[in-house]
Amino acid sequence: MSRPVIALALVLATLTGCVGGLPARVIYPSITLDESVTEDHTVTTRFVFEGRPVEFTLTVDGSLYAGAAAATKSVTRFGRARENDWIEDYYPAFVNEPAQEPFFADLLGALRAVRDERGLDADRYAELLTVFAQSVAYRTDPVDLSPKFPVETFVESEGDCDDKTLLLAALLAREGYDVAILLFEPEQHVSLGIRSETGGYAGTGYEFVETTAPAFVGMVPDEFAGGVTLTSTPRVFRIGDGTRPFTAADEVRAILEGRERIIETALALADELTAADAELTALQQVVADARAELESLQAAGDAAAYNALVAPYNRLVDRYNAAAAARNDLAERYNELTELERAIVEGLDDRAGTYALVASAL
Repeated sequence: MSRPVIALALVLATLTGCVGGLPARVIYPSITLDESVTEDHTVTTRFVFEGRPVEFTLTVDGSLYAGAAAATKSVTRFGRARENDWIEDYYPAFVNEPAQEPFFADLLGALRAVRDERGLDADRYAELLTVFAQSVAYRTDPVDLSPKFPVETFVESEGDCDDKTLLLAALLAREGYDVAILLFEPEQHVSLGIRSETGGYAGTGYEFVETTAPAFVGMVPDEFAGGVTLTSTPRVFRIGDGTRPFTAADEVRAILEGRERIIETALALADELTAADAELTALQQVVADARAELESLQAAGDAAAYNALVAPYNRLVDRYNAAAAARNDLAERYNELTELERAIVEGLDDRAGTYALVASAL
């Protein structure tokens, strides 16, 4: 995974007022439709959720996209307005820009159709929206690190951590979920939070939701590219006024804890297999030596010595066969565990199914 990068807005103008100066105010990013653009954008979205493909096609107003792409993404402050806390309303400005409402209505209409067809409950619907956002290609613009409006991210089918997070935040908030932007300033990373019933990530009250790569809701990646890990306490910026929480966090934790036990057990079995293979190699040589001696006695016509050696030889063979069977049992269990661990990694789009699999296996 490439290291996510966040671009904080730049303050373009700070005008200190004299007598009769400009009133203190802050101007946030907004969209002005470009009516000169008449060609719309047709976007086909494909991803996999709970092991089944999802596909839909939407048409996005070209004047909306052009206006969003051309919009200034930085903040302008006049006077002494909001010198230190302007960022609290910066991310919401991208999510709440009213010109995007028809776009959000169309996109949510397509996602609700999937929800209704598959009978998804509130937690699985939140996961559907999350997997959709994760399926958008991750790409950091090498020049412009400013966040994009969600309509831009959708039309371009790519974005970095803040772009994809803003898209997901907009969708979840409009569906009544209590969500927040989690800003990790030292690590230059943005993730999403969704209301938790059990304390959430780092005491924020929100479950961690990563958008730059496949992950369960409530699953924090071990590290990002370059060995970067999240160690700072994030700043939390609530989006919308939803109240719906994510209630399946305990199942996610059970999956992740189960995976840790699987890995620990598999590593221990790997050591046992190494020892068993060494024992088999040694026994194989002992059996081969005994067989060579039997053949030599038979060739020499020494029936008495040959017969005396048959019983010890058979015991050696029995011992080898028992050791081989025990080794194969270890290998079978090891293979079962590695297959289960692989299924967890490949099942990040299916929390419910993965939880059932882990619960039945452990």
